[in-house]
Amino acid sequence: MLLRHHQLLLRLSRLSSLQQCFPSSSSTASSSLLTSENGEKILRTVTERLAQCQAGNATAAPKQISYWEAIAKQSSVVSDTRSELAQLISIIKDPKETEEMRKLAEADVESLKETLETELEELAARIVPLTNLDVLSKCQIELSSGAGGQEAMLFTGELLDMYQKLAATNSWKWDPLQVDSVPLGGVRSALIAVSGENVYSKMRFEAGVHRVQRMPVNDSRMHTSTASISVLPEPEEVSVVVPSDSVKIEAMRASGPGGQNVNKRSTAVRMTHKETGIAVHCMDERFQHLNIQIAYKRLAAILMQRQVDAMLEKIVSRRKLQVGSKARAEKIRTYNFQHDKVTDHRIGMAITGVEEFLSAGESLISMIDRLQEQHMEDRLDHIIENCIVE
Repeated sequence: MLLRHHQLLLRLSRLSSLQQCFPSSSSTASSSLLTSENGEKILRTVTERLAQCQAGNATAAPKQISYWEAIAKQSSVVSDTRSELAQLISIIKDPKETEEMRKLAEADVESLKETLETELEELAARIVPLTNLDVLSKCQIELSSGAGGQEAMLFTGELLDMYQKLAATNSWKWDPLQVDSVPLGGVRSALIAVSGENVYSKMRFEAGVHRVQRMPVNDSRMHTSTASISVLPEPEEVSVVVPSDSVKIEAMRASGPGGQNVNKRSTAVRMTHKETGIAVHCMDERFQHLNIQIAYKRLAAILMQRQVDAMLEKIVSRRKLQVGSKARAEKIRTYNFQHDKVTDHRIGMAITGVEEFLSAGESLISMIDRLQEQHMEDRLDHIIENCIVE
């Protein structure tokens, strides 16, 4: 607990030093949700259902009981801290107490309030269970230049470099599947496979339209350009999502530049999923079997994203963050060079230092942290609002 609290303080210190501006921290928002009427109700419901199971008056799966037990245990810790806090406040308000005792109590109150905030954050984490997506170690990042011509391609190339540096910082494996570079500089489009611990949960909220505002070297006017980012979850075992008998594979000659091998040999492949009709085309590798492997991975990621979309359609909430396909057309972030500021429009967070951000520095890491916190708050809000404890 002390280690977790220390990490929280370090994060808050880092956010302050970067002069970030957002309405309130996730921990404060989580505290408000947990202390609301619905928050108290869900904790009572958990306690009651757990007691019924323990008394033999009801049954539930072992996994469900473990989930309830974890919530009930942390809820009890929070309750004890609140009781201690109430006792200290009564000492402060008691006119019979000495001045020295009241001062000691006041000092303990401040410390206990910080402890309570940390315990409430832990309680929120236990109420919001981890999903398979939260721990997924593989994803695919797709970048496409948008409006803005050459300037948009340059910006897309900068975003590609930023994510590659972020991958290096996190010791993620970076595997370019397709990169369409432009001779004058920049990238028209790219598809990258990234793997590493919890990589999808960290990258999923980068999906959307990124906008840059700056003056090109050869112009005196402000230009606005865009790049679109998609982040698709890639299953741990591709064969589970895409069995070999579920697809049709066609070999063909690759088109475009590439020399004798690319033009004469049938190394390119088109893979079609029989059930959905979704087709992917891969021709970047010189050998057909490598293109087939990439096509399998690409198709598996697309099908898994469809599962995520179907799951999200069933959830009605006031979420600020979305991870489905529909979110990819949303303008999520602006990089303004004139004011040297990066703004994430979903969470109202602004950070000074565009170059440092594009270098995958502390500011990018802090924004990703804040987006993850907001995601947890959104999920907690949905659980509490609908009293979901199943």
